[in-house]
Amino acid sequence: MPSSETPSDQPAFSSNYVEIVATLIRSLIRVPGFPRRYSEKLYACVTNLSHISAPAEIAELSRKIDDICNGAMAELEPSPTLREQEEQLRQIVDTLGQSIKSVAAINANTGSRIDTQLGELHQAITQDGEPMQFGKKIEMIANGIKQTTSMLKTELEQSRSQVKEASGKIKNLEKELEQTREESLKDGLTGLNNRRAFNQFIVKAISTYDPQKLWCVIILDIDHFKRVNDTHGHIIGDALLIKLARTLNENVAPPSFLARYGGEEFVIMFPGSLSQGTEFCELLQKRIRTSRWLYRTSEKTEMTISVTVSAGIAVQRPSDTVEVIVARADRALYLAKKSGRDCMRSELDSG
Repeated sequence: MPSSETPSDQPAFSSNYVEIVATLIRSLIRVPGFPRRYSEKLYACVTNLSHISAPAEIAELSRKIDDICNGAMAELEPSPTLREQEEQLRQIVDTLGQSIKSVAAINANTGSRIDTQLGELHQAITQDGEPMQFGKKIEMIANGIKQTTSMLKTELEQSRSQVKEASGKIKNLEKELEQTREESLKDGLTGLNNRRAFNQFIVKAISTYDPQKLWCVIILDIDHFKRVNDTHGHIIGDALLIKLARTLNENVAPPSFLARYGGEEFVIMFPGSLSQGTEFCELLQKRIRTSRWLYRTSEKTEMTISVTVSAGIAVQRPSDTVEVIVARADRALYLAKKSGRDCMRSELDSG
């Protein structure tokens, strides 16, 4: 007669597998930087998992997950290291999709086989025949059902193992992606936030307008930096950038935001009115002007480096976009350079 492994065990395996798949998708949603709107779509897939059983429905779910992840990956930062990690994520998603399709096929094939065997069992019970022949037929059909359910258990355990392995890979990739994204937002020379990080910050900062919580954009440009490079070489020029970045970092504290904008330009997001931003900028320029940095050359000689900066400042307006407010600060910076350098001009000065 049949053992304790009966067709009634099948839903338990399927339910367990669905929970593992749902956990894996939730891990994908938590990957750093995963776009919000795609996270919501993946969460909807998790919600629908428990209601899906037919092979066609599971195949369609697999296709949707693949489309969602392809769209999300296209919006992630395109650094080479990120591309490699995104490709690993894509492979994990592909494995997940294949596992879902595999389980769909297992459920469909095994279900059909068990239905056939149960039909044979029902037919054997209702047929007349010798008791010995009847008993042997019942035993043969019962053994077939036992073998089928055992096969289902093995195949589902193999699929479960694959999903667990993929889940472990995703956890490791989460850590690597978080570290890589942090690095992708840092300037390689100075260690400050880079222009990409600034763009992300300013978009959020000016997305709403509150006259009591304004933001100022301050652009700083090193005066005569080309002359430094031409006279002393790029090694000294780089050392100057590093020293200045350190001084700026010591004087710009949260919630203000500091970044290297590019070349010899730095940018600061300062929370406050135009007059507050102006006062802060003038104090910062004074500290830079009075700083002296000692540099030892490869020939073991010493030289003192000093520098001044020109600055332009603009304050947030109700209709501002990133491009508009930055352009006003840039025009003010241009005016400061035309006015003799080592000074600051605001958007009010540039007209």
